[in-house]
Amino acid sequence: MKPLEFTTVKPLEFTIVSVEEARRALEGEPTKPGASKFTDRRTRTPQEPLLDVTRAWVASLPEDVRPMELARQFPRIANRLRQLWKQVARCEEYMDDLLVDRRGTRNGFPPKIVQEVEALREYHALLYPSGRSPWDHVEEAK
Repeated sequence: MKPLEFTTVKPLEFTIVSVEEARRALEGEPTKPGASKFTDRRTRTPQEPLLDVTRAWVASLPEDVRPMELARQFPRIANRLRQLWKQVARCEEYMDDLLVDRRGTRNGFPPKIVQEVEALREYHALLYPSGRSPWDHVEEAK
């Protein structure tokens, strides 16, 4: 029987980063203040069609809060809102992220889209008044 041969394995190299830097890297945001918005910009997402389940969800909403223009101009966002609708905390956070520019680099939505998202957010808050999901405590414990 031939004796086992051992080879030396090079250790993996890691760079220690903050949670905020890791989040920015995952979301495609510039990792450093003042980084070029052109070189560190994430690639544009291909146009996503409005899903049939999203059409049905929009139709199920009261007429005065239906995000018709949002669904037409930004179907990907409408699809995501429908997906998150019953995940209270995540949906609220997503709508907040749509309305508040935390990066400082976004142009913002047209006024009609902002009105629709705000109306939808108010309606969502009426449906889920506590504004808290039973799972929120898990996120807070992290």
